[in-house]
Amino acid sequence: MMKKRKYLIASLLLTGIILLIAYGCTKEDETQVTKDRSTNVLVYEDDALRKEVSPYFYDNHIYRIELLGANLEREQLVREAMENGIEKEFLVIEEAQKFFFNHTAVIMYSIPTLDPEQTLILYESKGLYQVSMAYYGPAEGGRMYFALRTMDDRDYFSLKLDGQNNMGELKVFENEEVKNFNKAVYSLTLREESQLGTTKGATAICCRKESSWKACMNCTIDDCGGSWLCKVTAMIAPAELAAGFAVSCIGAGSNARC
Repeated sequence: MMKKRKYLIASLLLTGIILLIAYGCTKEDETQVTKDRSTNVLVYEDDALRKEVSPYFYDNHIYRIELLGANLEREQLVREAMENGIEKEFLVIEEAQKFFFNHTAVIMYSIPTLDPEQTLILYESKGLYQVSMAYYGPAEGGRMYFALRTMDDRDYFSLKLDGQNNMGELKVFENEEVKNFNKAVYSLTLREESQLGTTKGATAICCRKESSWKACMNCTIDDCGGSWLCKVTAMIAPAELAAGFAVSCIGAGSNARC
């Protein structure tokens, strides 16, 4: 009986070792496949959000997220980053993601970096790119601080979140690079987009018709002008969701589509 028991224990240990080795090999294979994969992979999708557009900027407007493959699209992002002074080795490029919004045709990309508090953000419209760095980290009083800066280290949007995801201290800054990008997108889209409809509702104020990106953002966050009045309702990815707040005003102008 003792010999059988020892044989059984030995067999189980051997089986465990074989499974562990097999699992390790499988994980290595999966990692290699991920690195070699050329197609984008769906990470998140909410088809209902395509049609149901909330009038509030702090609600979730991201209806689709893709993980980029090792393809030309991802290579273009690396080129844009390097042209803006970011070293390729600083980027965790295998985790680059693509975000689609239900209230704008502008695409947003996020690329994690070796610094866990910094995420590279790229806005793309009609082949034009705007490269920014998103900073997301702890602030005083147990709150979290978020800021968007162009690559010349100038802020253009910031806010703080408390423990219940309530927003406070929202600030919009004048930024020449963002202003120029907005004007370029506005000029390109003005000729193409229909003037019908509004994502904020027929009776709501259309902030995209303000004269500039900054004016549009000030209009957009006006309801949250008092600290901690508005609450972020979805936290898919904190830095990316906050960066997405700025996207609705890209292309703003007196004749912009709403």
